[in-house]
Amino acid sequence: MNGEDTIVSCEKCSYSVNEELAETPGLRDVETSRADWTRYESWFGISKDRCHLVEALLPQRKGSRTIHSSQQKTPEINPYMMKKLFPELDLGIEDPLTTFAGYWTKERSTTARQATEPASIPYLTRVYDFRISKASVDTGSSDNKGKPLMQKVSDIIGRNISTKPIPLNLARFQDGDQCPSCENNSIKLQRSVELGHTFYLGDRYSKPMNATFTTPPIPRATDEIDTQQIQAQSAPTEANKAWFQMGCHGIGISRMIAAAADSLANNSNNNKKQGLIWPRVMAPFEAAILATEENKSAAEEVWDLLARPTEGWNPLDAVLDDRGDKGLGWKLKDADLIGFPIVVILGSQFSQQGLCEVSIPRLGTRDKVEMGGLRGYIGTRLDRI
Repeated sequence: MNGEDTIVSCEKCSYSVNEELAETPGLRDVETSRADWTRYESWFGISKDRCHLVEALLPQRKGSRTIHSSQQKTPEINPYMMKKLFPELDLGIEDPLTTFAGYWTKERSTTARQATEPASIPYLTRVYDFRISKASVDTGSSDNKGKPLMQKVSDIIGRNISTKPIPLNLARFQDGDQCPSCENNSIKLQRSVELGHTFYLGDRYSKPMNATFTTPPIPRATDEIDTQQIQAQSAPTEANKAWFQMGCHGIGISRMIAAAADSLANNSNNNKKQGLIWPRVMAPFEAAILATEENKSAAEEVWDLLARPTEGWNPLDAVLDDRGDKGLGWKLKDADLIGFPIVVILGSQFSQQGLCEVSIPRLGTRDKVEMGGLRGYIGTRLDRI
């Protein structure tokens, strides 16, 4: 879904931003956990001009993909942090190391050093996540063919190189991480989608249009108010002109529909995957009435009971599935597919005991109710769906 993002929020304070703007915690005290981080894996990035290769080392715990701290899985690279550190990186390249090798052969590197400025000479930067033990970070990292990386890069660019790795916080936020604001281990990640936005434009467009307004001078509190003087000073002058400050607002109507469908498709009450579950304000009908052929006339009475306005009852926008060529099972599947908030079923239980089955998928309930009690049962649950 377009507009999706991950929100990083703190359960202890008001810190809440999207992942791109989240302030990754600094080099806090993690000495007690560094002993386990002697293994690592490499992430590579390459600049748009193909001159700069970046190797980032991330922790990989031996024999497990799970770590013992508050985090629940091996850290992943934070692409926003890498882009902030190295703005020239091209994150769209799938295999930066191979791209770097293909672009810089030994022969081309030699020619480039002779014919171009020093800035075009290829170079390597190594950074490593601060969770990794410094003693384990050496020049022994290898490419996928087992050849030491430093030697491979030296072969590519035609000269020996050495680079001192830099410790940084390179991992993405995970549930339970330390909050940058209150320093409690209470970070929580949540999926989100942008439904609306407000952009502050300032005077970006008012200046080209010469759109200004004048403001009268405001007398100081200590001044004696002279009405005639204020009126004289209120005449427009260049001194008290100001640019209009502009902004724009937007809301994604179609995106709201997609967001509601996605967020309510999984019934949190029983963790069972459902079909669509529309909220009442968005559903094509608030209630659907389904019945077997023998209960067809009773189903019409139920529709009248729910859809006809009477004193003390606000009618529901209900639909009666009276298709004679479809069985009850078929109708139930269609109702689940469409996502009616309320489904009233007149099946075998109604034929035998006079009980309607009322299904409210969003609440995860399916209860048997007498026809006379339908209004009371449904009415007490409408504000929850």
